[in-house]
Amino acid sequence: MVGAHDLPGRNNGVMFLVSSLTVGGSERKTVRLANALAAERQHVTLAYLNPPESLLSQLHPTVVSLNLHRRGKFSVAALRRLAATISKRDVTTLVAVNLYPALYAVLARVLCKERQLRVVVSVNTTEFATLKEKLQMLLYRHILRRADLVIFGAERQRRLWCARYRLDHTPDSTLVLYNGVDTAVFSRAGVVPAVLAEPGGAVMLGTVGALRAEKAQVDLVRAVHQLVARGMDVGAIIVGEGPRRSELEQEIRRLGVSQRVRLLGEAQDVRPYLALMDVFVLPSVAVETFSNAVLEAMAMSCPVLVARVGGMDEMLQFGGGRMYPPGDVNSLCDLLVPLVANAQARRELGEQACQAVKRHFSFDRMLSDFRTRILGAGEVS
Repeated sequence: MVGAHDLPGRNNGVMFLVSSLTVGGSERKTVRLANALAAERQHVTLAYLNPPESLLSQLHPTVVSLNLHRRGKFSVAALRRLAATISKRDVTTLVAVNLYPALYAVLARVLCKERQLRVVVSVNTTEFATLKEKLQMLLYRHILRRADLVIFGAERQRRLWCARYRLDHTPDSTLVLYNGVDTAVFSRAGVVPAVLAEPGGAVMLGTVGALRAEKAQVDLVRAVHQLVARGMDVGAIIVGEGPRRSELEQEIRRLGVSQRVRLLGEAQDVRPYLALMDVFVLPSVAVETFSNAVLEAMAMSCPVLVARVGGMDEMLQFGGGRMYPPGDVNSLCDLLVPLVANAQARRELGEQACQAVKRHFSFDRMLSDFRTRILGAGEVS
């Protein structure tokens, strides 16, 4: 069943396939790409396997949306809907975002065998957080080998996965496409910082991300506790929602930092919160490859401190932040101390971050690379 943005009779060359339209980094990036291509009069469909569909209202009016109504662990009915829409919309390039949608994409091509359908898979994970996810790669590695192209978010990730899962079977079977951020939207200028009922500290730390185990926001909570013990007046805001909320709340109470650390829940627009942060922290211990949240913070002139996971080395090669060993709260605090103590140092590192994004990781650059390297189209005049 095609959603409210369906345009009857319109042929579409590109389809994006995601698990859902929840507020997440991969999903928001996919919506931005779909919208930008649609604005250039590219025929675009955005299919999602099941709710939530929080981002649906943000789609460009000409993007065709499709809820596949997946039921159970694997839905044959959803697969058939996908294949039928591929034929109906004359889709020639199907871009599956992450591993589970890739399964449907590869199988849909089997059902659409009379068509010339190019299957592209975008992989946004570097290291897995659980044994179950690692074991699932016994299946997914075969799925990825059947894609025409696998897109990675960083060169380190590409090398790791190609070696581990033997994905570089042909010279053109993989490529790296760095994430990009809209620097006109994510700009400190004109954004009014959020107002908190209680300030929480003279220097505000912060992070944005789903409250999941691999995101390790608990390390930021513990860092605040340590810094206060060292005599520093700091607070922290954590933007996001997820299954680890109760555990975070318990740790905040246990450490006695309830007046300094606030869980703000999910936000459609994170910019007012980024504008409130003096330092952005990414404490993730797994999964991350080329964090959209970090890029958005950098574009907003926030200095960033990140755990050395995924492609963080590549992101920070042009300046704007520092790295520490994943899970090492003491090292995180050692990096935070000079920044908390010196506002000028924060400003200088934040300016480096902003310039790095503008020059190397803008959305326009990502869109141009996607258009030319994935769709094989030239520059739009």
